[in-house]
Amino acid sequence: MLIIVTGIIGIGKTTVCRKLIELVRWHGHSCGGILAYTASGETIIIEDIQTGEKETLASTKRVYPGPHTPRYSFSPKGIDFGIRAIDKGVSTELLVVDELGHLELRGEGFVRALELIRADKVKNCILVIRNGLLPVFLPRLPTTPLVFEVTESSRNQLPQDIGSTLLNKVAIKEC
Repeated sequence: MLIIVTGIIGIGKTTVCRKLIELVRWHGHSCGGILAYTASGETIIIEDIQTGEKETLASTKRVYPGPHTPRYSFSPKGIDFGIRAIDKGVSTELLVVDELGHLELRGEGFVRALELIRADKVKNCILVIRNGLLPVFLPRLPTTPLVFEVTESSRNQLPQDIGSTLLNKVAIKEC
């Protein structure tokens, strides 16, 4: 099952994913992949969901030699860290990739996640994609995903709604 969590920048997509991971784990299921969050206004941190290890992914300061977007320069070490976490996460019951954006559209960053999904190597996957980029990503996916939009009014209930979809209806069966 493929699910997309979408919404505007800063609305709480990562928080929804973090709460969803807690819920899925509470039900005894394994989760892997990555979460990305802003540590300050200048730095993005990436976290390996399985280990809790963290690495700097990007900075608004042009301090990294890796790929760049208009706002961020990306650390090659951070990208490699994320790719390893995604590769490990494929063996879990739920792979979370937070988030896909401009780098992946150019074939960089965490494009590996899309390759794994297209190769049918992922059991269940949550992809975080900003709503402005969603129309560009949808044609690149091998199947039509379920899309959940994070808004101020939906963000508190979404972890339960997505968890119910995963746990009860389709993909992850209760023990």
